[in-house]
Amino acid sequence: MRNKRINKYLFFLMTSLLLLLLLGNVTLAQNNNNNKGKITAIVARDNEHIDTKFIISLVSSNIGDTFSKDKVQADMKAIYDSGYFQDVQVKLEPFRDGYRVVFQVKENALISDIVIEGSTVLTIQQIKDVMVLKNGQVFSQKILHNDLDRISHLYRDKGLILAQLEDVDFDQNNGVLSIRIVEGKIEEIKIIGNEKTVDKVIRRQIKVEPGQLFDFSEVRKSLQDVYNLGFFEDVSMSLEPGSTENLIVLVINVKEKSTGLLGGGGGYSTGEGLFAYASVKEANLLGHGQSIEAKVEIGERTTYSVSFFDPWLGNASSPTFFGLDFYDTILEVSKEVNSIDSKYEMERVGGKLTFGQEFKEHFKAGIELKTEDATYKLISGKIPDDIQAGKTNSLRPFFVYDTRDDRFNPTEGWFGTVSVLNAGGFMGGDYEFRKYDLDLRTYLSAGVFKNEPSKKDSTTITGAFNEGVLALRMVAGYGDTVLPSFAKYEIGGLGTIRGYEYKEFVGDMSLVFNVEYRFPISENLQAVLFADWGNAWNHGAPIAISDLKFGKGVGIRFDTFLGPISIDYGFGEDEEGKAYFSIGHTF
Repeated sequence: MRNKRINKYLFFLMTSLLLLLLLGNVTLAQNNNNNKGKITAIVARDNEHIDTKFIISLVSSNIGDTFSKDKVQADMKAIYDSGYFQDVQVKLEPFRDGYRVVFQVKENALISDIVIEGSTVLTIQQIKDVMVLKNGQVFSQKILHNDLDRISHLYRDKGLILAQLEDVDFDQNNGVLSIRIVEGKIEEIKIIGNEKTVDKVIRRQIKVEPGQLFDFSEVRKSLQDVYNLGFFEDVSMSLEPGSTENLIVLVINVKEKSTGLLGGGGGYSTGEGLFAYASVKEANLLGHGQSIEAKVEIGERTTYSVSFFDPWLGNASSPTFFGLDFYDTILEVSKEVNSIDSKYEMERVGGKLTFGQEFKEHFKAGIELKTEDATYKLISGKIPDDIQAGKTNSLRPFFVYDTRDDRFNPTEGWFGTVSVLNAGGFMGGDYEFRKYDLDLRTYLSAGVFKNEPSKKDSTTITGAFNEGVLALRMVAGYGDTVLPSFAKYEIGGLGTIRGYEYKEFVGDMSLVFNVEYRFPISENLQAVLFADWGNAWNHGAPIAISDLKFGKGVGIRFDTFLGPISIDYGFGEDEEGKAYFSIGHTF
């Protein structure tokens, strides 16, 4: 009987406990389903190396908030997205009339080693230096993603835009992070579109070769060098897949233009008066890159000239250039000599041979051998007493530096040449003297002066003006003695200081500064604003900046098959306008 009572008591107790347990679970489930109940604690568990405070800082839920299943799930995702964990779980525990939210985490392994393979351009240390992940740290997928971006930027900064980071893997068992880099090599270089120009002429301008890494900066320079040959309307490139994933085929596509020119015309220039010209030129003789030209100019100055130039002799490993020029120039001069109106002709007949080599990118050096015979013929009046005639033989070594982006219409870069002309001595001739010359130019596109690249607006003058190019030049010359009349520096007019008479200032030393701002008006038309300063001094006279003559004016440039046709109108200090006509930019 007693046992029966005990059994009934135990049965009642167990039933009561079971009911209480079921009621508690139902209440918890109802609270979960209805997002009811308060969060009374938030904790992280099973983390060994990642600080608990850091984990909790990623959680948006706060103590005192009403529990929200969606919000807690978002907290789980935020912790997982930090990249430090393989797994994140959450559970609720009753705590102080609410719930303790427990985030149970499984950390990634510690990094024991970082193995990088396939890099030939960058050292392993250079790559590791830009990485945040280091040995001994907990691996983070998020940080790895940012590290891979930094490594990719390193390669892009080197011009290796095809470099890819492949087979990136982290072994949780041994803690080894492996990164394999595929840098991208050129398997083959194809040239298409050239019907006249032989492949060799194009290939010798290309700075990259099969087997080398694809360096975009070098390829871009090569395309510019090919364009600067002057034989093509357009030069572009494309890439084709190679025989393996690490190889590509570089395709250079050229569009040829006519290089044989037969032209003529005429015009008027203050100082030279009316003139006419005719020329025949082949800039790409038989497709081998050589040029030959014959030209005649008739007016107050009459010139007959023939020239030949080969920019790359034979199969030389670097550009070795050779040129021949022959000319006969006759200038008719009208001036007052000793109060007598006089007219006479100055004739210069000569020729020169030029030879040189490019010894480094952008640098050339060469020698010019020249002979010239100067004579004078009286037409009426009297020949000035200081006029000298005779033969001059000279040797002129020169040095050239050229980083212009476009030889024909530069928008960026530098051009400089320095030379020393040695006349007489062992070269013979009637005169002995030495001249030192410097020509320095730079070109700045309007974008250089802006914080952000401009958007071209060709519909307004203001928009066109903002797309211009600022061109600057300094020319200096120095004779080591009193120079013969035909060798003196002649300043004034086109090419020196516009707005003055042609060769108005003559001396044994000279200094000229030119500034031009060129901006497009239409596709084949440019406008120019210019300012010039310059003068010439006799040997031994002090050179003073205050002595410089100032000229200013405007001009236009037409793009034609002969090249840019230039018309300038300049004003000197007397404000009397003078017109100038030429082919090509002033500088």
